[in-house]
Amino acid sequence: MSDVTLPAGIPVWPDTLPLPRIEGYGLAPQSNAIRTDIDSGAARMRLRSTSTLYRVRSEWRFSQEAFAVFDAWWMHVLNQGVLWFAMPLTAGLGVQAVQARFIAPWDTELLAGNRWQVKAQLEVQDFPRLSPDEVQVAAVLGPDAIALGDRLHAWLNQTIVASDYW
Repeated sequence: MSDVTLPAGIPVWPDTLPLPRIEGYGLAPQSNAIRTDIDSGAARMRLRSTSTLYRVRSEWRFSQEAFAVFDAWWMHVLNQGVLWFAMPLTAGLGVQAVQARFIAPWDTELLAGNRWQVKAQLEVQDFPRLSPDEVQVAAVLGPDAIALGDRLHAWLNQTIVASDYW
């Protein structure tokens, strides 16, 4: 599986804050293609870059105190949300660390019990995904082959590390 390399020194989502809720969570890859219409024949298309940006719909529920931390972190650490930051988000390969930033300021609603519901759209660079070789294996053996491959990879790494130690 392709790993996402995060730049050193970028801010990190506070461990004391929850991850986005499942309700309302969604991913949408942004178009990376340039289309050129031709007078006769099919239009030509090409990629702007090999990187893909995703729009992520996110929603959190915070206590009064957690909302205060989130608001201050967004304001001071992320410079009102314009800086990229690292946070764990869910995609096809499960929860993975990704590089994200706020597309626009978040929106909030005060709920019963002094709880805050916060909604925002994030922009995420390149979620981790299967490599081209892994896609071929999964196409032939099915998606369960990926889980088996992960377990085998972990076992081999543990075995090799243990044998190096002894």
